[in-house]
Amino acid sequence: MTIELKQRRTLQERVEAIFNFIDLQKGVFPKSRLKEIGLNPHTAGKWLKLIDFIQNQPKIRIIQTEHNTLVEKVEGKYQALMRKMIIDETLPFEQRLQHVTDYLKSLYARERVTKLKSANH
Repeated sequence: MTIELKQRRTLQERVEAIFNFIDLQKGVFPKSRLKEIGLNPHTAGKWLKLIDFIQNQPKIRIIQTEHNTLVEKVEGKYQALMRKMIIDETLPFEQRLQHVTDYLKSLYARERVTKLKSANH
């Protein structure tokens, strides 16, 4: 009689499995299909809410040095809102195009302010 131990997946492995599964789908699908990768509907719902929350946050950059891991904000709340509006298919294309322009201009302004602050310190 052989006893098989179920090894739990790491958080990284779970989220990679979710995104790999989503990439393989041809269109909209019910979350219950995530059972195919071992997630029950309740757990799948929790993961999807977490992913949605993270995707709506300002972008960050992880900088790995020899001895430290640094976190840099590369967007503010305004840029995160503009990025969300850019991909909102309910908005007219012209309005979305204007949001792209506003987003890039605000990123440029943010980068300039950051460079000026670091030059003064």
